[in-house]
Amino acid sequence: MRTLDPGPCSARGRAGRAGFTLLELLVVLVLMALLTSLISINATPDPRQQLADQAQRLGLLLSMASDETRIRQQPLIWEADLRGYRFVSRAGGERVLLSGDELLHERAWQRPLTRLSITRDGQLHTLLSQDAPALSVPIAGEWVQPRWRIELADGTADVAVDFDENGIGSLANP
Repeated sequence: MRTLDPGPCSARGRAGRAGFTLLELLVVLVLMALLTSLISINATPDPRQQLADQAQRLGLLLSMASDETRIRQQPLIWEADLRGYRFVSRAGGERVLLSGDELLHERAWQRPLTRLSITRDGQLHTLLSQDAPALSVPIAGEWVQPRWRIELADGTADVAVDFDENGIGSLANP
C-alpha cells in the first residue's frame, strides 16, 4: 500500500502559517489610527463655522422679523446681550416678549459671546460685559431701510452680518 505525502496542507504546514505576520498587524494598526484621526477631526466642530452658522440664522430671523413688522403693522424690537437674544413687541405700552412664536422666540448663543457690536445710522454700539444692558434694535417696517451691521465674537472667532436696504442679512466677507 502506498502512502501519500500530505504536503504543505498538512496540520504541520498550517501550524506554521496560523495567525498574522507582524507586518500585517502593523499595517492594520496604522490604518485604524488614520481612520480614527480622520473621524475625530471631522467630529470636532470648527468654532468659526459654528459662529458663522449662528450669524446666518440671525440674519434670516431678522429678515423675517422685518417682513413680520410690515405684514402685521406691529413694531418689533430685537434685544441682544452676550448670553442670547430675543424679539420683543409693544402692546398697550407694555413690553411683550415673543415667547410663543415658533421662530421669533428667545434664544441663547451656542457659546456666550465676548463682544457684540451693532453699527447702525453711522453709530457703533458695542457690548463687552455680561453685566451690560442689552442692545436694542427696532426692526424697520419700511420697504427701504438704511444698511446696518451686526458683529459677533466669542473669543475664538468673529463674524459679521450685513443688512441691505431691503433688510436682508448676509454674512460679510471675512
